[in-house]
Amino acid sequence: MVVVMIGIDPHKASHTAVAIDPAEVPLGQLRVRACAAQAERLLGWAQAWPQRTGRRRGRGGPSAGPAAAGGG
Repeated sequence: MVVVMIGIDPHKASHTAVAIDPAEVPLGQLRVRACAAQAERLLGWAQAWPQRTGRRRGRGGPSAGPAAAGGG
């Protein structure tokens, strides 16, 4: 199974997530409103790739962690 990277770019009003394969080919993208109710939608979307890692872009620069993509 191929490991997929999911990157999340959080903003005040919305969060955009993109899934890419090891060759950096986009596999999917999702944009949700920045609210707790939409977090479940984002996590559900990420379930399509059980072998995933994540990267979240934040105010202090990039930070890695499985929580960024709901994986581990």
